[in-house]
Amino acid sequence: MARPREFDQEAVLDRAMELFWTRGYERTSIQDLVEHTGVHRGSLYDTFGDKNQLFLTCLDRFRQHSKPLFRILDEPGSPKEVLERFFDKLIEHAMTDEKRGCMIANTAMDLGAVEPAIAMRIEAYTLDIETIFYTFLLRAQKDGKIKSRHSLRELSRFLVNTRHGLYVMAKTAADRKPLQDACKVALSIMV
Repeated sequence: MARPREFDQEAVLDRAMELFWTRGYERTSIQDLVEHTGVHRGSLYDTFGDKNQLFLTCLDRFRQHSKPLFRILDEPGSPKEVLERFFDKLIEHAMTDEKRGCMIANTAMDLGAVEPAIAMRIEAYTLDIETIFYTFLLRAQKDGKIKSRHSLRELSRFLVNTRHGLYVMAKTAADRKPLQDACKVALSIMV
């Protein structure tokens, strides 16, 4: 008869996600995962599958855990003020979170085209963000608060790119000014 698991799977996934997020897939070994999670190799394999399967599960977990920041886009205020609050919070997070960046954006740069299952998750996450921005911009357009000759879809994709770019810039930025400058341009689409 199999022994019951003696660890909290959610906590182990969080620790594995943290390690993959900080080091990336290629620079994280199974031994690193064993040491960081405190779970024996056999138990990791039995519970989560191989390293690749654990990584995919961590990408899914990151996708779910990263959504709270986007709730800012539903807050009251003018669309420009709301978007500015969103970017301010994103910069704060990017500059203070050990400069790890976004796990999905990091993975896209490292492994995006290597494995179909990873590429599929990156694409799904990007579409999630694009849809959130599109919904936000649709509300702003209804209020007459967008000034652009571009479609809402194009603007949504531009904001996704800005979001990813801010995380990438934050990895090496000594201060917030370059990130704030990029946001200033992004905010110029709003009245």
